[in-house]
Amino acid sequence: MNRSPISSTSEKETVSLLWGCELNQERPTWTFKPQKVGKQDCVLLLSTISLGEKAKEEVNVVEILPSASPDDKKRRPLTLASLRASVLPMVVLGLEFSPPVTFQLRAGSGPVFLCGQEHYRKKGGKKRRGSKTPS
Repeated sequence: MNRSPISSTSEKETVSLLWGCELNQERPTWTFKPQKVGKQDCVLLLSTISLGEKAKEEVNVVEILPSASPDDKKRRPLTLASLRASVLPMVVLGLEFSPPVTFQLRAGSGPVFLCGQEHYRKKGGKKRRGSKTPS
């Protein structure tokens, strides 16, 4: 079987940047908003949530707050992780979110670190030539 690298236009139009934030008593919430660079779609790929070195021996609960809109009054926050230094200091995730996304440290004093990638893809694509349909 011949395995040669394949390059596509979609790979060339995609940009990934490292992303991270810290939740603690002073800053218990963090809202991820994408960078505005041209016409691009953005997703946040959340990979890990971990306690910092100075975290106390207490339960730290990280959750996502629902979007603020009239239709979402019945939606409740969604717990992503419940961490404790001696039991579970880190979780590895593979979650994808469409911005804006607000993370909250509901319980505990942290510090809790969230890490992932900002993934940008150009909207639309190149138009195909020769794809006319008969009328």
